[in-house]
Amino acid sequence: MDLRASYRLCQEITKREARNFYYAFITLPRAKRRAIYAVYAFCREADDIADANGPIKEKKTKLDRLRERLVRASERNPGDGIDIALSDAIERYGIDPQDLAHVIDGVEMDLSISRYETFEDLRAYCYRVASAVGLSVLPILAGGANLLPDEARVLGERLGLGMQLANIVRDVGEDIAIDRVYIPQEDLRRFQVTEDMLREGRMNDRLRDLLAFESERALRYMREGRKVAEFLPRNARGCILLLAEIYTRIMKMAKDRDYDVFSERLSLPTSEKLLLILRSWAVR
Repeated sequence: MDLRASYRLCQEITKREARNFYYAFITLPRAKRRAIYAVYAFCREADDIADANGPIKEKKTKLDRLRERLVRASERNPGDGIDIALSDAIERYGIDPQDLAHVIDGVEMDLSISRYETFEDLRAYCYRVASAVGLSVLPILAGGANLLPDEARVLGERLGLGMQLANIVRDVGEDIAIDRVYIPQEDLRRFQVTEDMLREGRMNDRLRDLLAFESERALRYMREGRKVAEFLPRNARGCILLLAEIYTRIMKMAKDRDYDVFSERLSLPTSEKLLLILRSWAVR
């Protein structure tokens, strides 16, 4: 497979799987968009390995192989498939391979951890599965890692954290169905919410107050993290602001439904996403 075919494969994966992210990526110039497709395809593969059926030992073996492939790609010696495009993107934009290694570490946590005692425990997980993805994308958006100040990485980390926390609020019903509870146990106790309440999905004041608290925390991190756009060139700001706005609106939908995230999965209609894309062009 040549470089062009590898990038085309990454685009196909992103278009098929990315949902909200794909709408944001299409606002970027072609070269940046292709590089982000490569990063997304790699992260998607890691996530798919962890979520697939099969023995945990087998999944860990596959993740170890993915780590080896990352090393080869970062050393300009990629294998086949998406690795060719990933290697090109790493070299072209100065992506830190350690950020992508953190993503693998994060999805591997799902193989053995299904509960988090404190918010700080959860934050460590969110850093790996969400913030690290954003940090690997920032050099692409900036046009090169050397163009990013340290403050941009700090804000990018917070934006990724806020988006992942929004996912946790939206998907709490789906997660408990597979015996995963990402809301910290300390928060469940604080609001006197039991796992049975999450499992049943019947709204009451305690559950509503818990989800309102978690939603506001997500919004707080996203409000701060979206400031990372100030450190990016004009042709990349719209992508970041669009992603932040999509997840902010999902949290607004949760509030408008009185935090009933169980009866229907929250998602913006395509028409609204397209309108946001058009508005994002004004930022360029």
